[in-house]
Amino acid sequence: MSKIAFVTQNFKLGGIQKSLINVLNSIDYRNTQVDVYIFDKNIFYINEINKKANIILVPNYPFSFKFIRFDIIHNIITKYNSTKKYDYVVDFDSYQFNTSHVALSLNADHYISWIHNDKKNETKYNFKFRILDHFMKSKYKYFDTFVSVSNGALKSFKAKYKLKNKKYAVIPNIIDTDEILSKAKEKIDDVEIDPTKYNLVSTGRLVIQKGFDYLIKDMKEVVKEREDIHLYILGSGPEKEHILNLIDKYKLNSFITLLPSKQNPFKYMNACDGFILESRYEGQGMSILEAKVLGLDIYIPERIEEYNGYNIKGTKDIVSALIKAKKNEDKEIDTMDKYNEDIENKLEDLFKVEN
Repeated sequence: MSKIAFVTQNFKLGGIQKSLINVLNSIDYRNTQVDVYIFDKNIFYINEINKKANIILVPNYPFSFKFIRFDIIHNIITKYNSTKKYDYVVDFDSYQFNTSHVALSLNADHYISWIHNDKKNETKYNFKFRILDHFMKSKYKYFDTFVSVSNGALKSFKAKYKLKNKKYAVIPNIIDTDEILSKAKEKIDDVEIDPTKYNLVSTGRLVIQKGFDYLIKDMKEVVKEREDIHLYILGSGPEKEHILNLIDKYKLNSFITLLPSKQNPFKYMNACDGFILESRYEGQGMSILEAKVLGLDIYIPERIEEYNGYNIKGTKDIVSALIKAKKNEDKEIDTMDKYNEDIENKLEDLFKVEN
């Protein structure tokens, strides 16, 4: 019987949380015991977490600890006390002081850090992360294995931290196709999507990383050549006003509709013909694969090819591709069976216990 501990900040709404739930649901509990350490008892996904996973609530740490070098504070504050012994401990969040400290305090044979984004580019474009990384980067020397969600994110991590004598693996996120296909059938009640137009959709937080400014500038060029196209952006975030100003500046209000983030984006995606994402960088572009499930035409730039985990090719010229795009009435659903099976096999290999 193998014993695994996962440590994460919380199970509130978010991509990391959903990713961990999918990992927990893929584990064979007939020969595995799983504890999940969290710092927040408010669980948004309570009904989706596998009931066989044991949830352990951990006291939180002072916010100020984020701004002291990790290796210094990790070695002077009291370790989290647990009498349990694990085969593997996983810091699944990897952005937090809390999760790393608790993970490294537990008694285990192996310590794994899960990498969810392109750390090099995140430092370049995100000032907040640049500050946090300055204080947190010393933690990586304590882990023996790093799991990244894409080839691109792993390459970036290796280049940035240059760690020696470590093990690495690429394990993309599992895609819950049943949930996507089920939710895609729900009715849209807040916007009318004109079926005579070529409808595009893009989803994500309204942040610099997601490149919505690039997308809007490309749409400015596209509508010069065709007017039967409409873009729906589903997202909320700090770049909202900037994006709205760009839409006004380029007189695109009749071609672009900005909607807030949705708990169910799939019904909007299902009503559209194509999906587009022009991110500056990604960890793994989950929304790309969700669009693939629903059979949408996919438009991504070549720079994020290595971040989707499914060999979806990028486009050299987004503008030309959109000008030529045609409606396809017969969308080809992709259940991602082989993709998910490969991930489950990789997880099984990762947590293999020698007898």
